[in-house]
Amino acid sequence: MTPSHLAATPGTRMDAEMRQQPEVLAALAERWADLTAQVAALSGGAAPLGVAFLARGSSDHAALLGRYAVELTTGLPTCMVAPSLTTAYRRAPTGFRDWLLLALSQSGRTPEIVDLSRRYAAAGAKVIAVTNDGGSELAGAAHLSISLDAGPELAVPATKTVTGQLLAVLAVASGLAPGGLTQAQAAAVPDAVAHVLADIEAPERAARLLAAHNRLAVIGRGACYPAALEGALKLQETTGVMAHGFSTADFRHGPIAVCGPNAPALLLAGSGPADTDTLDVRTALAERRTPVLLAGTSPDTDLPWPSLGHLGECLPATVRTQQLALATARHLGIDPDRPAGLDKVTLTS
Repeated sequence: MTPSHLAATPGTRMDAEMRQQPEVLAALAERWADLTAQVAALSGGAAPLGVAFLARGSSDHAALLGRYAVELTTGLPTCMVAPSLTTAYRRAPTGFRDWLLLALSQSGRTPEIVDLSRRYAAAGAKVIAVTNDGGSELAGAAHLSISLDAGPELAVPATKTVTGQLLAVLAVASGLAPGGLTQAQAAAVPDAVAHVLADIEAPERAARLLAAHNRLAVIGRGACYPAALEGALKLQETTGVMAHGFSTADFRHGPIAVCGPNAPALLLAGSGPADTDTLDVRTALAERRTPVLLAGTSPDTDLPWPSLGHLGECLPATVRTQQLALATARHLGIDPDRPAGLDKVTLTS
């Protein structure tokens, strides 16, 4: 296959960047002891009063995993910052002295994320930045910068920077208190992702179903909930399909009504204690004659990933949705590297 042929293949960049993920994640896992030690040292031995997360887009989904990890590991209160309260409503971020602010931006250049990080630092919060550019404005505004070092990401749909952020927030949680992911557990994640990427037939089969529909629900709970939200976003970005991500619990409270013969459901269910609920929702979906795709660790799954037994399963789950978005876009004749109307960096302020 010639280079010119490769350049003309839809999704070439996205595919290449997806395949770099095991290497990027392995490098982060090798830094685990250093990263967790830096997080622990930031507070000088005293736990923060709480942890706030500041993000937009895909970074928001990594922040959600961070909330799960911090609350599970430390029991500390957490919150998601609403940037508009400061940028539009002019409310100063008081009340966050001695909190930790975890600010996530793949580029490190989103103006509102940089601005709010500085404001929270001025209000007495310790700021950790997670970005792919260690020399970015966001990194410079933080007390501690965690650089993903994933290399340039050229495709508009973010892939390797998203999974890098997911692993980085687990490192932050592990640095705040005992009981988080160990270095050995972190080191198993890249292999699980590599295992998923080696299987291209399953997402191709699943894409044939999704390509026949223009709306779907992506559903998960616990570690799979951030992956469900990210998977829905990837399908939106790459195909234009009306995909929505839901918590399984919330899905039962009304949104299940959108599913039926012409609106399939993608269920993400790994090996965690919250995943049984997602598997159980298949009965209600069958009653609605909803086409269902199951991704996870069950024997009867359509899109399997290896069982890890911890929150790190969010990463292979997320990679499965990346594969599905890429394959569906190609089935529809869409180039996911250049989605209509989207730019790589969204400069919200």
